[in-house]
Amino acid sequence: MTDNKHRNLRTILCPVDFSAASERALIHAAERHSRGTELVILHIGSKGSIDRGVLLREHLHHFSRYSDMLSSYNCSVRFAVEYGSPADAIIDYAKTHNIDMIVMGSHGENNIHRLLVGSTTETVMRHAPCPVLVFKAPESAEATYVTSAAL
Repeated sequence: MTDNKHRNLRTILCPVDFSAASERALIHAAERHSRGTELVILHIGSKGSIDRGVLLREHLHHFSRYSDMLSSYNCSVRFAVEYGSPADAIIDYAKTHNIDMIVMGSHGENNIHRLLVGSTTETVMRHAPCPVLVFKAPESAEATYVTSAAL
């Protein structure tokens, strides 16, 4: 998947919930789309979060780890935090920031697991203004890819 079409991408949105699944999707995006590409790592917080300052410090800790992890790839990285419904926030962010592609995991594994679970992924695939690559990393080493173009 390293043809010219992918090399011309400028901005890839990678929604994360700090789970292993979203981390694998992020690494996939960095490995496959590094030349001249900006990765935007987006976390969606709950609207009803009690203390956004505490949550933001926690997010910065995760983002710092991602920054270290992605430092060997030839792409720029930008971090963002939005609040609200995960699917709506991802779609709105993609629309307002002229995102060229969304790469996301197919499931989450923590308390914010709804970020990348079933209906969120499906909604993003159906309503995003750009192509969506869903990276499903099953327990085996093989990965399965589903794109919005296949639907």
